[in-house]
Amino acid sequence: MELQRGQSLGGYEIVSHVKSGGMAALYLARRRGAAGFQRPVAIKVVHPHLARDAKFVRMFLDEARLAVRIQHPNVVRVEELLEAEGTYLMVMEYVHGCSLYDLLRALAKAGRRLSPDLAAWIAMQIADGLHAAHELKDERGQPMDVVHRDVSPQNVLLSWDGHVKVIDFGIAKSRAQAERTRVGVIRGKVGYMSPEQANAGELDRRTDVYALGVVLWEMVTSRRLFRADNEIRLLDMVRNPQIPKPSEHGTVPEPLEDVILEALRPDVRVRLPSAKALRDRLLQAQPGAGHVHSSNLAGLLATVLGDKIEDAPISWSEAFSVEQAHATASHLANHTMAASASLFSDELEEDDEPLPHPTAAQVPRRRVTTAPPPPPSAPRPPPPRPRVPTPVPTPSHSRPVLRPSASPPAASDRPNTFAQFSQPPPPDAPVPAPVEVKPPSTGAQLVVSLVSLVVLGGALALAGYLLWQAGAFEDLLNEGGDAAIEADGAVPSVVDAGL
Repeated sequence: MELQRGQSLGGYEIVSHVKSGGMAALYLARRRGAAGFQRPVAIKVVHPHLARDAKFVRMFLDEARLAVRIQHPNVVRVEELLEAEGTYLMVMEYVHGCSLYDLLRALAKAGRRLSPDLAAWIAMQIADGLHAAHELKDERGQPMDVVHRDVSPQNVLLSWDGHVKVIDFGIAKSRAQAERTRVGVIRGKVGYMSPEQANAGELDRRTDVYALGVVLWEMVTSRRLFRADNEIRLLDMVRNPQIPKPSEHGTVPEPLEDVILEALRPDVRVRLPSAKALRDRLLQAQPGAGHVHSSNLAGLLATVLGDKIEDAPISWSEAFSVEQAHATASHLANHTMAASASLFSDELEEDDEPLPHPTAAQVPRRRVTTAPPPPPSAPRPPPPRPRVPTPVPTPSHSRPVLRPSASPPAASDRPNTFAQFSQPPPPDAPVPAPVEVKPPSTGAQLVVSLVSLVVLGGALALAGYLLWQAGAFEDLLNEGGDAAIEADGAVPSVVDAGL
């Protein structure tokens, strides 16, 4: 069922199409009420070609029935399930923001990574939401044994006002689901699977703990934990993981690193037993995470991803009743760190365009080249003067922009490319002396002339020999004999008489 802008359905007005996934499409809608009341919502609709497949419909209904039971601020809320024109629509809380993947990818492009405090705080929010799902009980008070099975940065939403929410229980496992996963079938993103999930084994809440450990490892390193050129090799790596220490890729506090490695233990029996246990260990290992506030995350999002806020389908005031966070360089200084080598973006993923608006994390960096040594006679040039970025004064509500100073770069700073040779030399550069070209001597000219004549004579002799072998000279001799006989007055031949 394709929804159109302005279409009204079940009391909701469609505003725009957001994105499409493998099973369904997501739309932004608006619920209107009395006295100008309105509230944005997200509507998930099964694709038309799958709406006739009973299996996919059951999976969609399982997701709705499960998610509507989870009432927690760190889980996206499902409000109702509608049926219209022969298909089902899931009405969900609209999160005005971006995914955790968007933030990590933007930071990686800028050569930054999350600070340990903020990374631990985000992981603690995710763990709270997962623990609420793991503890879910049915009407009889029996545990439903929920396992998300797809915990990843793509399925963690960050609202522009700094709240963290888990989304997408579409492939979650529980006792109440109508559509069961067949034995030997694995579901989820390969790079975030636990070893038991990748090997199609028995799953419980510790699988989600492992996946959250992968997400946390990537947050503090700004790198992908598992990388391969194809999914077959990636699956082999996940099935038999070799987990490097996060500190190998940058400074990570040792207590925090120990907690991450405890969550990433391949043997499920010695892994942290629950998301709550992971949350408690994080707070103990990184006490600064307990002082992080949602406004800190909101400020970082406004600084790094301010262009996405401006391009959102609805305005800030339509989604929130709180003031929009301000973008300042202090958010980058306090909540991010330099990354030694950012390798977060997946090689198999789509666009890799740079951020359209530079931020304080994207200070222009000159290309380092090796200048050739000066000639012995020339004085050694002074070392290049470093260029210090000059901050441009901006209003408090705009994002900080750092621009390089207007002073020209030193000669050694120029890139070693064609552009280097198209620029004029510095005024104090030594001028090379002109090179005197002497004409060749008379004896050398005579030798060259003799050699040329010998080569020419040999070529003519060879050509004459080849023509003689081909019989060209016999025709010339015959023509000459006939002419001589006629000149002496000999008797004409029969041909000459016309007979």
